[in-house]
Amino acid sequence: MRENWCATAARRRQEIYARIPEECLVDRALLAQQNLVDLPYRCGILTPKELRITEHDAVELLRRIRDGTYSAVEVTRAFCKRAAIAHQATNCLAWVMFREALDEAAVLDEYMRVKGKPKGPLHGLPISVKEHVYVAGTPATSGLTAWADQINPEDALLARILREAGAVFHVKTTNPQALMAIETDSNLFGRTVNPHNTNLTPGGSSGGEGALIAMRGSLLGIATDIGGSIRVPSGFSGVYGIKPSVARLPHGGLTGLHGGMENIVGVCGPMAACVDDLKLFCQVVLDSEPWHYEPSLVEIPWRTHLEAPKKLVIGVMWNDGIVQPHPPVTRALEEAVIMLRHAGHTIIEWKPSYHKELIDCINKAYFLDGGKEYRETMEKAGEPAVPIIDWILNTVATKEYTIQESWVINTERDRLRTLYSEQLRQTQVDAILCPVGPSVASAHDESRYWGYCSVFNALDFSAAVLPVSVVKDTDTWEKYPRVSQKPLSAMDAWYESLYDQGIEGPQKYRDAPISLQLVSRRFQEEKLLAVLASVDEVIRETPRLPINGH
Repeated sequence: MRENWCATAARRRQEIYARIPEECLVDRALLAQQNLVDLPYRCGILTPKELRITEHDAVELLRRIRDGTYSAVEVTRAFCKRAAIAHQATNCLAWVMFREALDEAAVLDEYMRVKGKPKGPLHGLPISVKEHVYVAGTPATSGLTAWADQINPEDALLARILREAGAVFHVKTTNPQALMAIETDSNLFGRTVNPHNTNLTPGGSSGGEGALIAMRGSLLGIATDIGGSIRVPSGFSGVYGIKPSVARLPHGGLTGLHGGMENIVGVCGPMAACVDDLKLFCQVVLDSEPWHYEPSLVEIPWRTHLEAPKKLVIGVMWNDGIVQPHPPVTRALEEAVIMLRHAGHTIIEWKPSYHKELIDCINKAYFLDGGKEYRETMEKAGEPAVPIIDWILNTVATKEYTIQESWVINTERDRLRTLYSEQLRQTQVDAILCPVGPSVASAHDESRYWGYCSVFNALDFSAAVLPVSVVKDTDTWEKYPRVSQKPLSAMDAWYESLYDQGIEGPQKYRDAPISLQLVSRRFQEEKLLAVLASVDEVIRETPRLPINGH
């Protein structure tokens, strides 16, 4: 007799915890705080050396492995311990591979001893993997209990490339039920919370990656994005991420619903602790010439000559005309603009002329079958939809489209892409700077709008996220008022209601990171990362200047 979904979920969660060594268990009294980012320092589980190891960025850490400062085993053990702590704080792990990772690291150390050189450019670097990406011998369930016991026989191409470059996979991270949500909650794994404020979500669908990297249980992770699933959790958790254009990086070897649907295609990309590590990931993958193994990829090697101009032209989008950002987002965007102008960069206003139509197109493309496959797959296990999926199925995925209707949607999307490209041609901006979403990390079950991200999936632009600030008590509607007395839309009214008047608004989102999004044309990942690095440097090094409005 097949076990019910509750028993399946309980078994899977127990399997995850059973793989965490006893010496990595945190005193539960230490988990009571709302902000748990500093838990690795308070719990006493990591040694001073292990704390130092996990505070390097990946580029520096790899240099120290190569020069013999650290062994691959030392590095892997440190990140396994820190990932275990992060899981107890946030419930971010979907599978644990500590034992296997340490064995692989020992083989890499022996290789280095015998050969006198590293196996590859990622020799000894622990890399985390979003749960639905294939890693040999591990489950890939997309957060569905019906798929709980699917075990991958081999690595996805992307995972294989990284493993052959010397990477060590130590954990897989949580994603939401059926993936298509910007919160990370499922019956199978439970709810993943934000380490900066456990009352908030780390986003989705790569929410486990966001929470883990925010706590430095990993420096670099494989994530995926079809509507914001890299950028939302990067933004909510205060880490860096990039969504490449479709067919730039390998995307084969994933579980998920709507397989074979090409009206809107997802991508794989990295999330990381800094800009340089995003670049490292992309360059290593493209240097392997993956188009020889995945024929849908476009043959574009990593182009080191694509750099950012010394003086940038940046188009700033204050809001998308559909949902007004909350005060912390507006304030952080204003500060960024002032700092960029002070550094000599040119800022122009970016008009979101086609955003509503593009978002309407892509929301139809996500659920051409009216959510039928979602419902049928959940019914196989008898599991209910979690709140965020229930809302999507009852508000967004309500109409089933015919083949002819899907052609009309694609035709409209392509028309809007042409118009948007003409706007880029006329303005000649190096990048668009805009919010990641209307809110910083949402309270649980309150994420409703992904349009600030999904519009760039509809356009297939390269898009990246960087952290710029944190919520302050002064981030109130009184200080950063709305652009319109009347709601811009029903969704705008919903988001306005979430952020209370006075200091109660910022108190609800206390300690949440504030991030911004940079966007460039299709297949411009190299230039986008160069622009991201320039903007990041300005924001990190410029003293906070007074805000005098737009």
